[in-house]
Amino acid sequence: MLIGNPGQPVIQRYGLVQSSPSWWNLRVGYLSDYIYRAKFKDEFQFPHTATSSSYIQLSTDAALLTFNIKNVFDFYGIAGSSSLQLDHEVYTNRELAWGFGGKFIFFRSGCLRIGADFKYFETDQKPLYFVSEGLPYNIESDFHLKYSEIQAAVGMAYRIPLLSPYIQVTYLIAKLEPHPYIAAVRLPQAGFGDTPVDIISKSVIGQRRWGLAVGATIVSNCKGSITLESRMLNQNAVNINGEIRF
Repeated sequence: MLIGNPGQPVIQRYGLVQSSPSWWNLRVGYLSDYIYRAKFKDEFQFPHTATSSSYIQLSTDAALLTFNIKNVFDFYGIAGSSSLQLDHEVYTNRELAWGFGGKFIFFRSGCLRIGADFKYFETDQKPLYFVSEGLPYNIESDFHLKYSEIQAAVGMAYRIPLLSPYIQVTYLIAKLEPHPYIAAVRLPQAGFGDTPVDIISKSVIGQRRWGLAVGATIVSNCKGSITLESRMLNQNAVNINGEIRF
């Protein structure tokens, strides 16, 4: 999930309704986030069992609602939908996605801002089917994959007229867990008939914890902003999001 500008709490000083500075304000926004490559590994290692790596793609579109205090603290919620692809084997429809977090600025000097961000993000994804050896296997049981992220970041931003570039160091705990661990699928090969077959799934976690995010925020008259961001190392992703202050 996006990191955002560490100086975001102070970027928009005026709002569409609030014509003068206030100790609090509300912002609404929209984000489009695309994780195009994130490497995962088995969460648990069992003796005499081969380990494997997985690659995840996750597309998210969501709304943002932010409550700001004194242009220093942001408390925000995320609500939207996501779709997931696991390797070239699991595909899902768009499902509900949500999250919450906080951002605060702990150092300001001139045009420099240093801040931190913490968030939790979750989406339950129901696979449409599995693909193995080029054949789709229909899922007969109630089975879903829970994707979750706990993420922290610390970074700095510099404000110049109409633009605020930034860089952040991130720490990410990402997990994909099946519920339940056994799914019933109907195999298309001859010889199995119409009897569903059980397959065993497993939980996987992000292979890398530390990452980097770089981006820039375009500011419009201190009332609205658009941010472009790229994340790397722990996950390769791009994000665009816009906000308006009320």
